[in-house]
Amino acid sequence: MVRRVLARHDLIGPYADHPAVETATRVAPDGTRLLFLLNHAPEPARLTAHATATDLLTGKRSERSEPLTLDPLGVAVLRLR
Repeated sequence: MVRRVLARHDLIGPYADHPAVETATRVAPDGTRLLFLLNHAPEPARLTAHATATDLLTGKRSERSEPLTLDPLGVAVLRLR
């Protein structure tokens, strides 16, 4: 029931089905949205990009619906478009 209420209000993160992946979204004063992804697992996390974004740590751009892999214990900081 709690999950349905959270989903109804768009409060479930895009990677909620990946328990080892922690996410946090921040919005800068200029409106830039940043998505922080942390993989707490000792194996890669295979995700699907939920939005077009640029990883600020690597410079790699990913398009919506493309595969997105986080290294074991890896981190990504995505600037969302």
